[in-house]
Amino acid sequence: MTNILELKNNIDELKLEMTEKSISALTSEINGLVSAGGKKFRPGLMFLMGEVFNLNPADLKVYARAVELTHLASLIHDDVIDESDKRRNHPTLNSLRNNTTAILAGDFVLATVMGELASANNNELLKDLTKCIQDLADGEWLQYDLKSKNEVSFGDLELVCIKKTGSLIRFCCTTPAKLSGHKDIKTMATLGERIGLIFQMADDIVDGFDQSGRPAFQDIINGQFNYVTLQMMELYPELAEKLNAVKNGHLKELPWSEEQYLHAVKEIHLKINNEKNHLLTIFSNLCKNKNQNHLIELFELSLNKIQNNYANQLSL
Repeated sequence: MTNILELKNNIDELKLEMTEKSISALTSEINGLVSAGGKKFRPGLMFLMGEVFNLNPADLKVYARAVELTHLASLIHDDVIDESDKRRNHPTLNSLRNNTTAILAGDFVLATVMGELASANNNELLKDLTKCIQDLADGEWLQYDLKSKNEVSFGDLELVCIKKTGSLIRFCCTTPAKLSGHKDIKTMATLGERIGLIFQMADDIVDGFDQSGRPAFQDIINGQFNYVTLQMMELYPELAEKLNAVKNGHLKELPWSEEQYLHAVKEIHLKINNEKNHLLTIFSNLCKNKNQNHLIELFELSLNKIQNNYANQLSL
């Protein structure tokens, strides 16, 4: 019977360093980013799903490594796009070097991932990950286009979220299912994409906090509505004109009160809880069919961790 310690051991034992040598400093720079660490939520979810389908964790390691390194490459590229100088309290590669070297590093990681998955001799899963990478680029493009739109809907945000955040989490859910011969891949894909939605809504709440090296409310200051600011506009239509002015760079002063902002945050928190309950129902039904009821609690803990970034600070 799997417990938290066993899952943690699988995650901790997952090697992410680049073993492919490079003449340039690419490998050492990338390994420096790897050593800075991350939460490894995606590999952890993949190992958990592997337990649902009675897979050997060793058979998932190449895919768990692939999804985490693809996520790393996307962060490296995102930091260039967002002109970020810190990530996880560490300087970004583009700030340490420049945009050119950061883009090359991200490309090197993606090429490494593709090579390793090709060696695993499972073309379907290789194609699945390439589709994820396409979705990441497509979602980033869609998000950039939203900056120039006068009206942004929750549907727009959800589409970007499923592409950018949900795609790799989808891979974490569908890969173990496919390796086990499970038939209902559509439900597994939906499960992953909706976890991505929770992830993004939680990140949008965290955007309102002062973080190390990153002031609060950077999304709207950088020209992007997120779930919280869009919710605030829905709750307080009188703020719409000023919120758009901030988004478009015509107003520097943030126009909302603390009470209005917290009201919007609580509404998004409720949406996260509703989505979480729906996902728990899907996962619980899956576990009951596989006689793996003991994994339900671990899945719920994983979802709760997504909320921990904001819940503790807001006493929600």
